[in-house]
Amino acid sequence: MKLISKILLLSLTVFSLEAQNIELKSADTARESQLNKQDMSEEQVVKPFYQGKVLSVEHGGAYTYLEVKESTQLSFWVAVTRSDVKIGDYVRFQKELVTNGFKSKALNKTFDELMFASNLQHKVSQ
Repeated sequence: MKLISKILLLSLTVFSLEAQNIELKSADTARESQLNKQDMSEEQVVKPFYQGKVLSVEHGGAYTYLEVKESTQLSFWVAVTRSDVKIGDYVRFQKELVTNGFKSKALNKTFDELMFASNLQHKVSQ
């Protein structure tokens, strides 16, 4: 009888440990799946490119401020990392952030609206 009790107790212990191991593996798999979904969703965010002709260029600190005129004839200001863009060049870039009432200490100028952009590409005017 004692032998049967010990075997039964040992079987229950092994079964319990296997069940806990399965639960841990399931939790790890669920976490990995969640992380993979987050990585995929971050990679799938595609930012559109804006483009236009440069009307004005001002350098201040680490940034170059460009007044850009789109094909819609609307113009707006864009801040990019310091660049050698010149008036008349055609530029293309991706929007990162738009701010209202941005004060540039380097230029001592406040922009009503300023777009911070990345991935600047430009074609030198003829």
